[in-house]
Amino acid sequence: MVKQHKNQDTPVEVRAQTSGHDILRTRLNAEVRSSRWSLSRAKSRDSNNNDFVSKREMLPVEKIENIYFKCEYFNLSGSVKDRGISFQVEKVLQSDAKSAVISSSGNAAISAAYYCQMAGIDLQVFVSPKVNQAKLNILEKLGCKVTKTVKPISAAIKYAKENKSANLRQSTDPNAIFGYENIAYELNEQVPGIDAIFLPVSSGTTLAGIACGFRKIGYLPSFHLVQTEAVHPLASLFDHKFIPRKESLADAIVAKFTPRHDEILEIINKSKGFGWVISDKEMRNARHWLLLHDLNCSYEGAAALAAFWKAKKSGFKYHKPVCLLTGRFY
Repeated sequence: MVKQHKNQDTPVEVRAQTSGHDILRTRLNAEVRSSRWSLSRAKSRDSNNNDFVSKREMLPVEKIENIYFKCEYFNLSGSVKDRGISFQVEKVLQSDAKSAVISSSGNAAISAAYYCQMAGIDLQVFVSPKVNQAKLNILEKLGCKVTKTVKPISAAIKYAKENKSANLRQSTDPNAIFGYENIAYELNEQVPGIDAIFLPVSSGTTLAGIACGFRKIGYLPSFHLVQTEAVHPLASLFDHKFIPRKESLADAIVAKFTPRHDEILEIINKSKGFGWVISDKEMRNARHWLLLHDLNCSYEGAAALAAFWKAKKSGFKYHKPVCLLTGRFY
């Protein structure tokens, strides 16, 4: 079922909590019960066949001009990263690790800070000096330790080894995949028979998780990965009609290499999808259109819509296309 909604701000600050798996689960369940959206009946299972959160708020889908928009910016911390991070943090609580570390362009770090604070886990964040200032301000309010470095990924790996901390880098943590499967289960219930999904891709973990969920359901819609004129290691293998730039409005798409490279290409090719490189102008036009329809998402989400328009002009035809609006606007 497609849910109708009005735009709203997403809370990002939470009160300090003591450590413990039950506390995190209790808080998550409380958030679900207070939600005005219906609950997903789908379940995600980890590599040991254990249930994750069996009931979770089903985030809304808007249908506009025969395009379906999955509004992931309604996640608790404001982005799709909550899907994987919440699962990862729960796994940290079940391990011997006393702290966690993450390298991030912003959204994953905010999500990690949110859930680690809930669970009472100390978090170290490494970000690029070019991090979005608004996202940095939120991280500082959430009380985690933030370090700027030109090599955040390497710094996080070193920190994890030296401090025996759990590394929450989603492209290398197998636990990250399972949380994203729920997007597939929700879409299958909300928009039965979707035939294409357009989504922004950095490390590709979100795409891999959604594809995993659809495979468990029994079918695979066409996956279209979306990147920018500044960062396009995967999309440029398909789309050659663009002019490379040094920067982009979509500052959450930063991965110039991903360990999931071959996995993502296999999904795109098997699903008969494609990759799209989107310009800042195309993103601005798409975001303007989204705002006119009360969808105030990030430029990454706008890029997904711009990619759908580009695909349509290129001859791709779909009856139930979905655009993933991955985060709130900063």
